[in-house]
Amino acid sequence: MRNITIILAASGWGAGKFGTADGAMTVLQKQLLNNLLNDHRIQGEVYFANWHFNSCQNSQDYPIQQRRNHVLQVGRWIHNIAERTIQQGNFLLVIGGDHSIAMATWSGVKDANCDFGLLWIDAHMDAHTYETTVSNNPHGMPAAVLLGKGDHDFVHLARNPPVLKPNALIQTGIRSYEIEEEMLLKHLGVEVGYHKEREAYNGYENFLKSREHLLKSNPSFGISLDIDGIDPAYCPGTGTPEGRGLELDDVTEFLKGVIFNSKCIGLEIVEYNPTLDQNNFTFEAMKKIIDIIKT
Repeated sequence: MRNITIILAASGWGAGKFGTADGAMTVLQKQLLNNLLNDHRIQGEVYFANWHFNSCQNSQDYPIQQRRNHVLQVGRWIHNIAERTIQQGNFLLVIGGDHSIAMATWSGVKDANCDFGLLWIDAHMDAHTYETTVSNNPHGMPAAVLLGKGDHDFVHLARNPPVLKPNALIQTGIRSYEIEEEMLLKHLGVEVGYHKEREAYNGYENFLKSREHLLKSNPSFGISLDIDGIDPAYCPGTGTPEGRGLELDDVTEFLKGVIFNSKCIGLEIVEYNPTLDQNNFTFEAMKKIIDIIKT
């Protein structure tokens, strides 16, 4: 029996398009968790919260400070559940929502006195601060925050930051970034896997190597999956799609049965925006991912 805690965080306050909040809502309403929760090997509990009256609005409709305060509110809720989950020895599954929630997910894990490495699967580095960002969107900041850089209150979602040492973070799938982000990660010594040519890149093998590298210096690992890391041919329903991305089959093969991997403490899936989907491609990809993690 595997006990799991599922957090559905319907928040797009950190993104440019608030429709990403509908990702968690769709997972709940379309019953994408049913196969997981009905598995006799799994005992699950689900937490859901929605922070939007109208998820069709865009970030520019609100002041930066208001959005920042909402990101912190969402973050504190996620942090508390994540911390308790890890203390209880449960597997943590977080479904967003935008990628700013990663600040809270992994801060909560760290505050449960858990040492871990983090595999960051994404098209973007997400290593901005308010000093370097053009958009002022917090979903472009969580990697920097987890490394102890950026907004004081974001960083101190964790009681004893930084959440991650540079050698405990590996990014892969990266193909869209600003020079300021790259400079920060290079300065800190974070390993970044650049993904330039989809056809010439074996994502699955790279995921395995990255996982093993993290486990050499950490007793456990977590996964933060931004679906824009996957090629938009499979996942068009995301706010910042980038071409020539990862193969969906590589991602699902790596995630197969991950709930039952004793070294894996949790998985986070973010940036699914149903309002931008085409022909239900992203919906079907999300369904495949959620089903495969128990296979």
